[in-house]
Amino acid sequence: MENIAIIMGGTSKENKISLKSADTIYNHIDQTKYNAYKVLCLNNSHFDVMIKNLKIKIDNTDFSFMLNNRKITFQKVFMMIHGDPGENGKLCSYFNSKNIPYTSCDEASSILTFNKFKCNNHLKSIGYQVPSAQLYQKAIKTKFPCIIKPASSGSSFGISKVYNNYELEKAVLEAIKHDKEVIIEEFVEGREFTCAVFNLNHKIETLPITEIISENDIFDYDAKYNGKSVEQTPAKIDDEMRNKIHNISKSIYQDLNLSGIVRIDFIISQHNPYIIEINTIPGFSEESIVPQMLKCANITLKQFITSQLNNI
Repeated sequence: MENIAIIMGGTSKENKISLKSADTIYNHIDQTKYNAYKVLCLNNSHFDVMIKNLKIKIDNTDFSFMLNNRKITFQKVFMMIHGDPGENGKLCSYFNSKNIPYTSCDEASSILTFNKFKCNNHLKSIGYQVPSAQLYQKAIKTKFPCIIKPASSGSSFGISKVYNNYELEKAVLEAIKHDKEVIIEEFVEGREFTCAVFNLNHKIETLPITEIISENDIFDYDAKYNGKSVEQTPAKIDDEMRNKIHNISKSIYQDLNLSGIVRIDFIISQHNPYIIEINTIPGFSEESIVPQMLKCANITLKQFITSQLNNI
């Protein structure tokens, strides 16, 4: 059986969410095919295998560890780090150097998609529709309302909708806690949807679309994790818009050379789908959106995990 490292943790504020995502993978992986171990990433070069109350440091020379006087070497990595250093691609070169395949995007795609400003500018340059945006500078002029968010952060940390200059200053101070670059983005009025896309047997596939209905002004951290939103799967939209979102998601997946399971967020305004952001390692707790989509598609978590590991 193959030894699988489920990489979790990391250095970002999303590390606790990452631990929950890793638990889902560990609890549902096919134990008849894989020996799975949860591996805590403390930084780019420090990994610990977590076995109940045991913590065993990994030997970085070949990404192995000793257990009961037996050397265990990993064949594959299931990447479940949201944020640094997994989702932003920092670990890619290490695993590439060890010839250990991983379930997430390669380094170039990870770097591009992790910076929302650069990614959306790139998407715009190749013909996709995105909200207009600029990086925050002092004395900048903007139209209200607008969205303030860190350029590189996840889980809706540091995101705000603001209506005036006073709120703008407060929102920027909050966003800058999460990244030194802050985006001022056009507020697009409309319904919010998200679509998951992945490669299955060398064919790009999508899962049922989810509509996100927030009790708050926007789908911020509070709405996402404190029960102040409804995630409706499958989304109640007409076939034409459903097909359009699926097709755009598949095209982006191909154009940006993405890998693994990716979630693309949209705002639909006046029948136009605006791409908000791309999540290359979306949350995978039992309550997260992608597991809901898989359930709606009648795909078990065990089947999905196996398909992802077979695909690398």
